[in-house]
Amino acid sequence: MFKQVYLYDGTPFLAFKDEDGEYQYPEEAWTETAPPDGIYRPFYFNGNEWVGATREEWEANQGDKEKEPYIPSTNEYMLAQTQMQVAESSSQLRDSQNKLADSMLEIAEKDKRINDLEEQQAKILLEIAEMKGDK
Repeated sequence: MFKQVYLYDGTPFLAFKDEDGEYQYPEEAWTETAPPDGIYRPFYFNGNEWVGATREEWEANQGDKEKEPYIPSTNEYMLAQTQMQVAESSSQLRDSQNKLADSMLEIAEKDKRINDLEEQQAKILLEIAEMKGDK
């Protein structure tokens, strides 16, 4: 069971019940009152009500300028490529480590089976030796 509350900056937070049945609320200031529809960021809860901009105020602050698409510099592009390669290598390394761990587990299981077979063989040889000694 949970209850949705809102931090004073409008961030939603799910408060879940603990083992004692008590809700675990955030440490930051929060309210159960949801931000109203039609309010534009930035907005905040002042302890009594939500304060923010209307659509018209927000649009007025945006201006009429058309934004050009951002074109990264060569350095930014190269850095992004390098970060992608590092992430891919990291993923491949993680996969390799998982495969190695699986292989080591298989080897350990096979070693145990070999030891078990060697013990069985030793017991059989001992029994054969005892049977030959009884004759």
